[in-house]
Amino acid sequence: MDAVALMMNSPRGRHFCANIGYACSNGDGSYRSLRRNVLDVLAKVDVRAIEQLPEIEILNALAYAVDCAQYWQPPDEEDIVFARPETVAVLKPIAETLLASAGASWWTEPVDLANQRLVQKFDSTRDVAELPLLIHPVDDGLQRWRERALAQEAKFVEYLIEDPNSHVGSEWWSIPLADRVYRTTRSRECVEAMDLMLEEDGFGWGHARIWPVQVQGTPRVYEITSPADWAHLVDTYPLAVPASRRSEWHYTTGQYHDWFIPDWTGVVADYDAVHLTMMGYLSTPGITIPLTKQPGATVLAGWDPDQTYWLNNDFLALGDMGIWCHSPDGSWAPA
Repeated sequence: MDAVALMMNSPRGRHFCANIGYACSNGDGSYRSLRRNVLDVLAKVDVRAIEQLPEIEILNALAYAVDCAQYWQPPDEEDIVFARPETVAVLKPIAETLLASAGASWWTEPVDLANQRLVQKFDSTRDVAELPLLIHPVDDGLQRWRERALAQEAKFVEYLIEDPNSHVGSEWWSIPLADRVYRTTRSRECVEAMDLMLEEDGFGWGHARIWPVQVQGTPRVYEITSPADWAHLVDTYPLAVPASRRSEWHYTTGQYHDWFIPDWTGVVADYDAVHLTMMGYLSTPGITIPLTKQPGATVLAGWDPDQTYWLNNDFLALGDMGIWCHSPDGSWAPA
């Protein structure tokens, strides 16, 4: 598939394009439209207006689509409407214009090692930690993650033996959510860290600590730019989780499969970090991705745009911390 087709096959890609269309049509930066006239609104979008959008407005439209990601339940009404063929037809010109715009010039770029930020978010100033953040080696963090994943899978196998029709929920994510595995995103001129704006199912954080990250040496980074890249990672380092992901991924994809996720203890033997490009995010999460070497499929879930997971922290050092606040207008600014 070409880039436009990949975006149109993705719930997040379609939602993002619809938000861009709404923003251009509404003229007030809002991303909602009455569902009964979605086609009329999106079909009338003047794509020349998209070319004039500053990057911060494009990212705001993406942030709304990212925040609406929910991989533990069926698609909501908007996602259903955006997936209809007649809606996809009017979203395609928006996607084509977006991908050709200057703001999208970096969406397929690999991790920007010279421009990374690490972010910790808090609800209020009283919650902001005073102790410095220290980068500790991952040590056995990934091994303990694997042990927990296998224990969770075994528990849900027992549930299904007791009740084959059970729909008890479990973990829905496929990220390396392990102790001492840090996440970073790049800084852009319009935002100090992408992680400030782009968070799936965000909690509405009010404050953040941000560190510039100095990446030392030459880490081995696996880049995810498409569903095929994610499939290759899972095929190469498979961990079978059919029972623990059964219900949640059926909700989001409408399908039952023998589900797999990456075995991060295997990935770290060959890669120090894994980066999801912007294009990777706009084409990959929340869909069934068939595997070729394993008898099943996978889903990318819980990974934010441009986010890099560091499976090996030996390359990371932190600069001076800054504290940022979420303003009433939705922007972030230094405290």
